[in-house]
Amino acid sequence: MDILTIGRGPSVVAAGLELIRAQGFTAHGVTADADALAALEAGPIGLLLIGGGVESDSSAALQEKAAQHGVPVIEAVRNGRDLETYLQEEVFPILRARQ
Repeated sequence: MDILTIGRGPSVVAAGLELIRAQGFTAHGVTADADALAALEAGPIGLLLIGGGVESDSSAALQEKAAQHGVPVIEAVRNGRDLETYLQEEVFPILRARQ
């Protein structure tokens, strides 16, 4: 499954990609809305992961585009957890269930 991640911090996106790929998933990351929208349009994307730092207007536009292409969305809510813990507790179980 191809996972598209979007976040505002390049280092956070890179760290997330490394962790996701280490679990055996194919993932791509971007920091700009235009790049994420283009990737969703080009497809195929199996899941869109929107980082917690993505503004609500941007998130809404990304979710709308994802819905047009039947792509499920996870919006990150880390609640103070570090990135690895968040992914382990929230994202990886969803990804594994979708395999």
